[in-house]
Amino acid sequence: MPDDDALSPGDFDEVFAQVSGASRTNELFGQVLGPFPADVEPFSLVPRTGLDRVLAELRLEPGDRLLDLCCGRGGIGLWFASVSGARLTGVDFSPRAIAEASRRAESFVPRPQASFIVADASDTSLPAKTADAIICIDALQLVPGKDALLREVARVLRPGGRAVITTWERRGSGSQDLPPSYSIADAGALAGAAGLRVLGREERDDWLEQERAFYQRVIAEDSDQAEPALRLLAEEARDLLPYSASVRRLLLIATV
Repeated sequence: MPDDDALSPGDFDEVFAQVSGASRTNELFGQVLGPFPADVEPFSLVPRTGLDRVLAELRLEPGDRLLDLCCGRGGIGLWFASVSGARLTGVDFSPRAIAEASRRAESFVPRPQASFIVADASDTSLPAKTADAIICIDALQLVPGKDALLREVARVLRPGGRAVITTWERRGSGSQDLPPSYSIADAGALAGAAGLRVLGREERDDWLEQERAFYQRVIAEDSDQAEPALRLLAEEARDLLPYSASVRRLLLIATV
């Protein structure tokens, strides 16, 4: 995936073009991190048990408004909305991702009420205090304006609503030379400074172990004949695996 200094909608349009229809890559996600419900096809590194936990923490009721920031191809938000009866809005700055998310909504049974918009997750233009729940899955670390994204969460979330964020933090003061994806020092402090009240902050070593296993698997299957999506993930794995002992896997739950 692109680093912070290369982040653009075009970069992610290319990524999602590679991911779409990548059957073997989706199989590996399911085998190592899943199994996931049909049609979810996640591109995050949160395992199935972790996503079940995220869904439970949202406390969604039928008719609630769920906002998925940096939604990508939309599978996770569509799954959550389908099983809960929530009304989903997905936001991503990749036009390719939003087009695919809109199309994929038809695959879910029951079909959720869902809409998707192309926008910056740090400036969605959505009405204030209208979301009952917000998710941002494995994306905060890729956003240059992390504080701005978290302020947007605080602005859009209704009082008493819940936001659940998954990301990575670097460990200790001696890890400043980590890749940009591991740039966050204290996500809880960032959330607090943005106007959110942290309800829970958990370091998930079990997620990190499954992430390592997934990275090792895609490296093992990489070849000149592999799907472009798998090759992309293998490249990411080679870049990030050497630093895995220097990072924490984080689940953050917050409200306003």
